[in-house]
Amino acid sequence: MVRIGCAGFPVGRDRYWRDLAFSEAATGAIMPRPATLEGWAADIPSGAEMAVQAYRLITHAPSDVGYPAAGKKLPKTRQVHCGGFRESLEVHEAWLATKAAAEALGARLVVFETPASFAPGPDRLRDLYRFFKAVPRGKLTPIWAPRGSEWERLSDKVCGDLGLERAFDPLRQKPPAKGRLRYLRPGVPRGAFLGVDDMSTIAAAVGDGPAYVAFTHLYAFKDALRLQELVRGRR
Repeated sequence: MVRIGCAGFPVGRDRYWRDLAFSEAATGAIMPRPATLEGWAADIPSGAEMAVQAYRLITHAPSDVGYPAAGKKLPKTRQVHCGGFRESLEVHEAWLATKAAAEALGARLVVFETPASFAPGPDRLRDLYRFFKAVPRGKLTPIWAPRGSEWERLSDKVCGDLGLERAFDPLRQKPPAKGRLRYLRPGVPRGAFLGVDDMSTIAAAVGDGPAYVAFTHLYAFKDALRLQELVRGRR
């Protein structure tokens, strides 16, 4: 099973779901209202699937690019407790909002994207391990998307210890050594098209088992359709 789609809806949802059967909901920077999530859920066709992005108040500190606008409205005394998987009320509330969004959309996959500032270290590892060992995940599968090369040697061990799947960029990284599924998030320079060789590399990295591909760049929808045709032609 290979599901290919985009982060968010780069085109209208009617058109999107006509051609693709997977989407990574853009819930990281702005957590939609329940009514919005209900509208998205109502549009998901039979057999299609959504993942959700973890609310970035869990992962991002106020100084990080991508820190949610809602976080900036919090008093500074509360903002210091956001991000880094800290053991705090702010992070706990952000997890509850993420879990509620996943339940509203019937999503099984939750993508935790950590910023470049979240580098390996005793405190970071402590908070990372404590968070994922403490939160009740039920049937949810956490997908960890670490930024920065510092995690290359540690990420497979961390994922094995905590039952996480690691997202990877097939154009820059090798697939994880182990895992029940592959989660690909190809990174593309802003405004750039993916070439034929890039598409072949991504298709090869999908592998034989369950896999998800979420394009995030400007031409995500077109490239998702291109990859879908390429993968179908190889099977």
